[in-house]
Amino acid sequence: MIRTKVDMIVDLNYKIDLSQWNNGDVSLKYILNVMTNQEERVVLATKSKNATCTVLVVERQVDNNNDHCKENIYIAGGQHSGIVVNKVGNYISSDDTPADTSVQFSVFLVNKQTGMHTKESRTIKFWCKPDRTEDASTIASKFFQDVILPDQFPLDYVGFVKRILTLIHKEYTDVVKLEIELKQLGEITQVPSRPVSAEPESSKVEITPTKLRELIESSYPNPLTIDEISKKKGWDRIEIHDIMDGLQRAGIVKLVDGGAYTRVVLHDKIVEQMPVFQKNRQPTVAIITAEYCEKVAVDALIDNKETFVRYTTVGRVPKYFNFGESNVYTLGKMGNHSVVCTKLPALGLSRQATTAAGNAITRLLGTFQRVEHVFVCGVGGGVPHFTDYDRHVKLGDVVVSHFGNNQKAIYTYCENVNNENGNTEFLCRQYCPQRLDIQIAAVKLQNEVKSAENKPMWDMFLSEGLDRISQQKHDDSHATKYNRPPEDSTKLRMCVGGTDLIEITHPIPKQKEKNKGPRLHVGPVGGGCSATYNDFIRQKFTMEYKLLAVDSEFDSVMGSLMGNYCHSYAVVRGISDYKDGSIKNKWQPYASLAAASVIKSILSILNT
Repeated sequence: MIRTKVDMIVDLNYKIDLSQWNNGDVSLKYILNVMTNQEERVVLATKSKNATCTVLVVERQVDNNNDHCKENIYIAGGQHSGIVVNKVGNYISSDDTPADTSVQFSVFLVNKQTGMHTKESRTIKFWCKPDRTEDASTIASKFFQDVILPDQFPLDYVGFVKRILTLIHKEYTDVVKLEIELKQLGEITQVPSRPVSAEPESSKVEITPTKLRELIESSYPNPLTIDEISKKKGWDRIEIHDIMDGLQRAGIVKLVDGGAYTRVVLHDKIVEQMPVFQKNRQPTVAIITAEYCEKVAVDALIDNKETFVRYTTVGRVPKYFNFGESNVYTLGKMGNHSVVCTKLPALGLSRQATTAAGNAITRLLGTFQRVEHVFVCGVGGGVPHFTDYDRHVKLGDVVVSHFGNNQKAIYTYCENVNNENGNTEFLCRQYCPQRLDIQIAAVKLQNEVKSAENKPMWDMFLSEGLDRISQQKHDDSHATKYNRPPEDSTKLRMCVGGTDLIEITHPIPKQKEKNKGPRLHVGPVGGGCSATYNDFIRQKFTMEYKLLAVDSEFDSVMGSLMGNYCHSYAVVRGISDYKDGSIKNKWQPYASLAAASVIKSILSILNT
């Protein structure tokens, strides 16, 4: 929440003391240059104001010094030479040209005297030069991202306007005019909060049936003993046992050899060794998932499926959180393609987890040697575009990894970040398949949808998946949690430092949408906890590599695909948050199913 006085909105432009900008550098030479050379200056003026709303205009003007009285304006000097603030009078303009684009967001103010919270809407309209270097939406989106940079967003009105004046004056010379509306919407009883990321592995969390179930599902197909869980999480063994009994009675978990528990999967076949499959049953497509809800979503769209599981506990007791031995493979058909879907055990930064993920891919491709195409399917974080709806990645949308503008990789993994002396440098590894069969099919699918009147193909598959999941009686929650969450849960809230946040209005589509389901985006995807955990660093990372989506730790997966000479692969991310997909929330199941539906759509047009 933005901590400043609510009543500062009145006479805002009078309160900007440009003496902080002058630094004693305003010289007679500068003033004479302004008067004689008609230099271009950035001028702030008031368009209108009342008790609850102020409209300001920031305009690039050529000033001949005849239209102003010096005592009625502030003239900035030093590094801010060229900025002028009108002290009196309203802005008058005969130009009624509509704005090129706009962005709207809300801040949450605290009145220091009363302690009450007030929600305020802020709208910035943009007018750009006709001969600009980029389209207006791109300029406006970049401008806004610079305004709201986490830990740099001004926490008061004066700082907010100063920031805008500085940006338009120094960096965004293609912007000729801005109109800023600051409108109080009234008091609110509670300031909204932003969901936090997944807890670090070292953090202590309270044991609940939900947390225990999530742990079992995350580890699947690796079974876990009560001792392993207690050592890993620090939970009481008796509490674990009691909750596990309840989950077992509900048909959610089961006990396997060695005294370990695992997730119940209908019709799975437990084997000591994976069977040898005949050539006509060998899959040509592999789908890799990491979250349990992702595996459920993909399996729901596989026809004539069989699931084979090899547990670490067959014939022996597992070691403490043994990451790498268990395998689960679901085989069947998606369209004309034979597919195999697997789930990786819990991903993470530990050496064990990284090695296990890579080994799982090696075993998969070693077992099924006819695999030609690989999809890394699951949830991720969307990268919003603040002014252009067509480029805006919302919750529930799907991103298929592909080249972007001037990008040579479909996936960029950030290994480390150097953020010294105000400069941010990313140490990255980039991945690109030798063949772009999947990407070409995704672009074709995207273009067909843009030019067609009918529903997208993936909408049909999504409905099919929902029907099949609802028939799985062993877990009643499946019937509802994969449905699309309500639209009021799509709010875009961005952190601007500490616990302060702003709520950004989604851009409006140019035409009324007929379909309310997932939209398909094709472009670069990135990941790596070092670049996604911090809001400021993540925004810099996504801007530098022009990413459409981010995830967490999939470097070992991508490296294993390259090392095993897989020449056709793609990362497919259903958007469940605006971070990296790791936040446990109501959008994860639906986003998983949306991603799986897009994969089935791609396979429907991918050459067999």
